Amino acid sequence: MLWDRMPELPEVETVVRGLRPALLGQRLTSVWSSGLPLRMRRKLDLRTLRAISVGGKVRGLRRKGKAILVDLDRGGLLVHLGMTGRLRLHSAGDSREKHTHVVWSMPGKRELRFVDPRRFGWVQAAANVDELPEVRRLGPDPLAELEVGQLAEELARSRAPIKAFLLDQHRIAGLGNIYVCEALFRARIHPAAEAADLRGQAAPLLQAIQATLEMAIANCGTTFRDFVDSSGQAGRNAEALLVYGRAGEICGACRHPVARQVDAGRSTFFCPRCQAGGGVPAARR
Repeated sequence: MLWDRMPELPEVETVVRGLRPALLGQRLTSVWSSGLPLRMRRKLDLRTLRAISVGGKVRGLRRKGKAILVDLDRGGLLVHLGMTGRLRLHSAGDSREKHTHVVWSMPGKRELRFVDPRRFGWVQAAANVDELPEVRRLGPDPLAELEVGQLAEELARSRAPIKAFLLDQHRIAGLGNIYVCEALFRARIHPAAEAADLRGQAAPLLQAIQATLEMAIANCGTTFRDFVDSSGQAGRNAEALLVYGRAGEICGACRHPVARQVDAGRSTFFCPRCQAGGGVPAARR
């Protein structure tokens, strides 16, 4: 069973790219909320959401890590999909799904709807979304901001296992369990290798991360159960995964079975032969 259902960078980027052409230049005319709390049982600040949204024209739509940022005339919106969140355009006449929690109306009888059955997602409005703590705390984006020298410096300062290092959103924004497992396999690095021991491998590691993410974006994300893009289509990247979810299957590079172990409650998939090195102490191989 695969536990990683939270959309990661490629899935969020897929949603942003799908929505951007339809939303840019559109004016939001009203906001509706279910009134139910979302992430951490927090209630939405509906007053601020309406003050920022209503009458505002969409000036930009972008991604920071796993967060969707919508730039408006008087501020902006932050939307986090959580585990099961969906952000899609609908005709106002379409019936609303059971777990619809926020709806922005636009001219032409169109609506932007945020649906989240498990309510781990979040929606927030602010005069400057880039100053929200949730955004400011994020590390550099691995596709748009992270550089080799910067990664090497961060690696040198950390004694954490490389997998935990890459999952830390304060260090690098947007990576989750699926793509960390895939990137480490591409880089031939054991997930338990100490980050500081890999500072000399920053360049191939970053290259592996970027190649992994770019392939997933090209395939419109990975869908195991919940994720769909802005038009309701599932991602195609599951078939392209090299190790994630393939425990017991033969590694395509060396013909050794792919292994699975549980680290901090998360499944780790790797090839014990291809990833035997990478600075892992002999006792932990």
